[in-house]
Amino acid sequence: MNTIFGFVIHEHMKRCLFVFSFLLFAFSVFAQSADHRLIPYRIGNLWGYSDVNENIVIPTRYQEAYLFYFGVAAVKQDNHMAMINQDGKLLIPFRYDYISNFNEGVAICSRSGKWSVIDSKGKELTKKSYEEILPFSDGMAMVRLGSRWGFINRKGDEAIAPQFEKAYPFSEGMAGVSDNYLSGFINTKGNVSIPFQYKAATSFHDGLAMVMKDSLWGFIDEEGRVKIGFIYRNANHFSEELAAVKKNDSVGFINRSGEAAIPFRYENANNFNEGFSLVKRAGMVGYIDKTGKEIIPLQFDAGNDFSEGIALISSSGILGMVSSDAVVTRLPQYAIIKDFSDGLACVQRDNRWGYIDANASEIIACKYENADDFIDGLALVKKNGKWGFINKSGKEFFREQ
Repeated sequence: MNTIFGFVIHEHMKRCLFVFSFLLFAFSVFAQSADHRLIPYRIGNLWGYSDVNENIVIPTRYQEAYLFYFGVAAVKQDNHMAMINQDGKLLIPFRYDYISNFNEGVAICSRSGKWSVIDSKGKELTKKSYEEILPFSDGMAMVRLGSRWGFINRKGDEAIAPQFEKAYPFSEGMAGVSDNYLSGFINTKGNVSIPFQYKAATSFHDGLAMVMKDSLWGFIDEEGRVKIGFIYRNANHFSEELAAVKKNDSVGFINRSGEAAIPFRYENANNFNEGFSLVKRAGMVGYIDKTGKEIIPLQFDAGNDFSEGIALISSSGILGMVSSDAVVTRLPQYAIIKDFSDGLACVQRDNRWGYIDANASEIIACKYENADDFIDGLALVKKNGKWGFINKSGKEFFREQ
């Protein structure tokens, strides 16, 4: 779902997004596929690794263990993190507070509040330590020293010294940055490619970026030419060739030429996702296609964007889901439903969590104290106060002794 400036407001289901450091690391921000030949396995309070048949391959001796990516995995012992290979050999010693997954040969790590970039042999590539390093995008990572932002490349070189009040990640060769309350764009050499003249600016998407002038939004191209004029009170970036924009007090959609593709007749609307947009009118939500046809009538109190062909909805306090062919399934037995991920949705019934499939069949019974989404065939669940992995058949890769 796309929310950039607070106009495209998500009609939240009663759903939870669990923010645990363990979960966030285990399913990395790099959106890469994990290697599941070895799976983190917990016995009691200690973690190791098993194969898919639960045969222990690397003994359970770690405080925490994370998924393998590109043949290496992070493990934790005595509150410090290290990296091992699939033979259990220590590649990087236990000295870090945090290590990201490796991506294109480098990882971001922190120690005693100082951040750096390392290679797969543990060599620190950055020439200095930073107070924050964000994930790489277009080969560059945002870094912070004090209140100022700059950029490093994958070699750890400081390509652009920290000097900006605000910055966006690089996208399509440029980054939006702000200084002295004005925003513009720089290239990967740090040269100003579009002058600092806007009240706000966002990243480029498919050749266009949203910028604000005189409290109104418009779109510019990579040469800084205005392609869609400054006439919108709010706007979102283009998704599936259309962008939700607000003019006066109504929301509609424009195409990349700035032409109105769907009339301004809604109170609110999300950008298109999987061919549908969640729209709101007269306090009710439903879904339209890219021609503006209301495929699923505006009849619900709340809804989520489509995910894997299904959208979650709520009506009169009852949760449910609707398919892309407008089949509505009410699910009154569940207090919370999360979006579908990897073919299953996490649900809560009687304060216990389980999973349903696209047919609303409860594939994994609601028996866990907490649970997170499936990604690449594995999910983290909490049982007896401790976390562990399960697969989509419900096999548990943990036991107490």
